[in-house]
Amino acid sequence: MVLPDELPSRIPISRSSSLRFFKLQGAGNDFVLLDCLQQPLPRASEASLARRLCDRRLGVGGDGLLLVEPSQVADYQMRILNADGSEATMCGNGIRCFARYLWETYSLATDCLTIETGAGIRRVYRGQGNLLTVEMGSPRLLVLSRPPTLEAYALSDTELLAFHAVHTGAPHLVLLVRDVAQFPLEAVGPALEHHPDFPDRTNVSVAQVESRAQARARVWERGAGATQACGTGACAIVVAGALQGLLGRKATVRMPGGDLQVEWREDDTLWLTGDATLVFEGVWRDDAPIE
Repeated sequence: MVLPDELPSRIPISRSSSLRFFKLQGAGNDFVLLDCLQQPLPRASEASLARRLCDRRLGVGGDGLLLVEPSQVADYQMRILNADGSEATMCGNGIRCFARYLWETYSLATDCLTIETGAGIRRVYRGQGNLLTVEMGSPRLLVLSRPPTLEAYALSDTELLAFHAVHTGAPHLVLLVRDVAQFPLEAVGPALEHHPDFPDRTNVSVAQVESRAQARARVWERGAGATQACGTGACAIVVAGALQGLLGRKATVRMPGGDLQVEWREDDTLWLTGDATLVFEGVWRDDAPIE
């Protein structure tokens, strides 16, 4: 674990149920971050805390909760909980936000961080401006016992061009369609999230290929719903599009919250580039105790 020479100053906290938090976003995918190096949390409280912090009306608001923890095998460990309190293995936008926080808070001299995740150790590189690049690992193709059925949503076969199940650190059911804007994601997403081939649920990525170098997409994330962007989803879309011969192995995926660049290299590794910014920080207080 990389240890800074000096820890950043802490905001005085008067009650045990108060926490210093940081709000970050990458391509519109937003997160609440808690630095457990400074304020350790009991594991039993994390799921409830994630639900309360990520609530957009009663909490800070976010697609997920990022936890900074020490690692024995990398510089740091990132754990991520979805807005519903379930734990995710990997998040392409989340890990960039995680790294941005570390660089800005601890003034680390290195341009590369190794971060332990539930999907393995990932390297994050600092680029120009707010851009960061993540080594996302190699994709795994999953075999579905039965294809997704969309008849209930009055979608014809001509609207669904192809589908692939791809694991890019998180499971994705990728649907390649003719018109992503008209696709009923909010209705289809939660139904396909519980596809029987995904006992731990799946994300649903819907994409419209505009050229070999660009696709437009929307994602329904398990545990969070429709989000502004999804890094593992962008990677899965490029893999699915390339397998269909519709996308090149290097492409831009345009999502509601911003653009993500994906490169599927010849050594089979995926690389994701996008922005990550620290939006604000503060102290969160709640009457419910943290136990």
